[in-house]
Parts: sequence; structure tokens; C-alpha cells
Amino acid sequence: MAVNLFIELSIIIVIAVLVSVLMRLLRQPLIIGYIFTGVLLSPYFLNFIKSTDSIFVFSQIGVALLLFIVGLSLSPNVIKEVGKVSLITGLGQIIFTSFVGFIFGILLGFSTIASLYIAIAMTLSSTIIIMKLLSDKNDLGKLYAKISVGFLFVQDIVAILLLIFISSFSEGVNLAELALKTFFGGILTVVFLIIFSKKVLPKLSSFFAKSLEFLFLFAIGWGLGIATFFDFIGFSLEVGALVAGIALAATPYNYEISSKMRPLRDFFIILF
Repeated sequence: MAVNLFIELSIIIVIAVLVSVLMRLLRQPLIIGYIFTGVLLSPYFLNFIKSTDSIFVFSQIGVALLLFIVGLSLSPNVIKEVGKVSLITGLGQIIFTSFVGFIFGILLGFSTIASLYIAIAMTLSSTIIIMKLLSDKNDLGKLYAKISVGFLFVQDIVAILLLIFISSFSEGVNLAELALKTFFGGILTVVFLIIFSKKVLPKLSSFFAKSLEFLFLFAIGWGLGIATFFDFIGFSLEVGALVAGIALAATPYNYEISSKMRPLRDFFIILF
């Protein structure tokens, strides 16, 4: 099993290199080459990948690392700067497109629940692709990129909450109890992370920064640990990873952490 997985990973990387060379010649972003590689190796074409569960885990790590690095560039000051604009535009787009999606589903004869899922699907943008493109262009510090990231963050949070409630509604779960649990769980977690990031994280990061290797290990542990905790309380790994990065953005070593983690991120994101 381990040998087969190693062979599959090796072939994925080799084909990704070859396809990405073509994308480079065509002056296209490398992530398009990664997508074409996935399509080429998928069950619809070569049907090469057999270790799908293992590959999926690797891809989740890549997504978590990508969003963690994006979060490192979003300090609390940046959120204060673009938060209002991102919230208004994000909610406005969600309301409009979800309404259109719901009507579209009903007109096509889908049930109310199915139409709600269609509505949610139509509100979402491809967060990972947009984040990767912004990161590759080194535009994460620009105003339009900050607003875009905030916009996508609002989309993801709302979509997660809607999916939780729709799924619970279809299963007959008490919505009021679920709403309170989700709301207070999320609020308490965010408040704890804000306090922790201001009072404890700067001292912790200074301790770990005595060795770059130690700092790198701490950053991975923090990012993946918070992502896992968010998944445990009912949110998603992606949101948790982004929040973990935002919490660490207030430390003096966010740029060092980001630069050290980019090669690791790029390897795993290929598998996504």
C-alpha cells in the first residue's frame, strides 16, 4: 500500500510538472496546470489514482496550509480596514444569488431542501483557487485582495452555517438548540483566540523563534491544531486554518513563518 501510494504521488508530481510547463509557456497560472493534472488522472480519463483516501488527506493539508498562510497576512488592523466592506458585499451577494438559486431549483421541480442546497452552491466562489492566485501574484497586501479575502471568508462562514441548519432541519433536529450551540461555541472560541493571540502568542512565538526550525514546527502545530478544533466544534478545517493564521498575524514573526511554509503549502496544494 505504502509503495503504491509513493508511486502514485511520484507520477502525480511528474505529470503536474509537465502540464505546468505547458501552462508556463501559455503564460497561465500554475494552478490551472494542477487542475488539468487532476482531471487527466481522474476516473473520467486515465483513472490512475487508486489511493483516493490518502490523496484526499494530503489535499486537505494543502488547503489548510494555504488558508493559514493567507490568515498570516490578515492582521486585526487589516480586518478592521476592510471588514465592513467585505461583510456588506459578501452578505449582499449571498442574499441575491441564493434567492435566484432557490427559485431556479423550485422551477426545475426540485424539493425545498434540494433547492436550498442549490441556492447555497450558487453563492460560493472557489476560495482555494482565488486565494492561490492572489498569493502567487504577491497581491495579498493590496486593498482589492484584502476585500476579496474578507468577501470569501464571509461566504464560507455563511455557507457552513446554512449547511448545518439545512442538514439538521432535514433530520428533524431542534434548530433553536443547534443555533445557540453553534453561535455560542463560535463566539467563545473566537473570543478565546483573540485574548490568547494578544496575551500569550507573542511570548510563545518569541520562545519558539530562538530556532527557525522550532518556529516552523510550532506554526504547523498551531495551524493544523486550530483547524482540527474548528472541525470538531462543527465548523470547517478551512475556516479554522484561516482563523489560526489571523491569530498568529499579530506576532512579530508572521513573515518568517509564511516564507518557511510556502514550499510545504505548494507541494500539498498540487494534490488538491
